[in-house]
Amino acid sequence: MTKTTLATGFALTLALPSIAQAAEFTSADADGDGYVTMSEFQEAMPEATADAFMEADANADGTLSEEEFAAAQDAGVLPSSEG
Repeated sequence: MTKTTLATGFALTLALPSIAQAAEFTSADADGDGYVTMSEFQEAMPEATADAFMEADANADGTLSEEEFAAAQDAGVLPSSEG
């Protein structure tokens, strides 16, 4: 394998989790406004609790941005399809 092929493979391996998180966020954001509300959250993730939503809502504005959503999944506060 060439260095370029190895580098590309490595980059894709690092990018795949964030791509999966973005897809999960997009799926949860039912109205497509760029934020996940509590009702959208409960519909998309019925196994997650309201406490998890509030913990994920870092700025306490009542919605989850894509960044808050990803950070909460990375921290294990919200479930993710990655395990």
